[in-house]
Amino acid sequence: MNKQLIEWIKITKDLKIEDVINLYKNPHEFQVDLKNIINEYSEIYRDIIEVGCDTGVTSLILSDKFNKTLLDINPYAIELSKSVADKLNKKVTFVVADMFNMPFEDKSFDIVFNSGVIEHFDADQRTMLLAEYSRILRDNGLIIIGFPNHYSLPYRLAYVLHKKVLLGYNWPSPNEFKIFDMKNEIVKNNLILEKRVIVSKNYLFGLWNKFKPVKYIFKILDKFINFQSYLTVLVIRKNKEKI
Repeated sequence: MNKQLIEWIKITKDLKIEDVINLYKNPHEFQVDLKNIINEYSEIYRDIIEVGCDTGVTSLILSDKFNKTLLDINPYAIELSKSVADKLNKKVTFVVADMFNMPFEDKSFDIVFNSGVIEHFDADQRTMLLAEYSRILRDNGLIIIGFPNHYSLPYRLAYVLHKKVLLGYNWPSPNEFKIFDMKNEIVKNNLILEKRVIVSKNYLFGLWNKFKPVKYIFKILDKFINFQSYLTVLVIRKNKEKI
């Protein structure tokens, strides 16, 4: 069992069903923003998979027009998410598997997405992941990926403070790579970057809630500097054809 998986299992084991249901009812700003981006395609596409779903909250709040599949290598995350989906009467398919080698036939889905996943892998691994995402994606399908924006000063400083100075205090997730648009990884897989958007500024400032004076300084500076927001979202198409 690799170190990252051990870290994620440790986080998941501390969660209760009630915690996830509460998050479903009161999702983070970035989850709502990502939901809105994905729901724009709910009239066009049907079969969607969240790869590396963790608790699966983003999938659960997506439009029920989608046929949803949730995949994670962490069996505790899948068990927890399934329990929540059952309580909410959500029709979802759950799979425990490695995202580098998924148990699906080629061209099984219209949309492959995740958030807070890709930044934990280096460039070579990201290239491999995009290849596997593309394999299970139908022609003209979409890969939608969200990751923290390390080019936003408030986020970068919060990350460095918690991970490097405070040694992970109040920031339990594994280390992150600084990513802009994955241009090289996308080109190597013959994919097309359709758009790159940055969302969720309020969540960005919320990262400083335990250091409120710093939070207020950033909010004041934002009026003059206009910091970039928290979540970078890439919408990647499998080929050049337009619907």
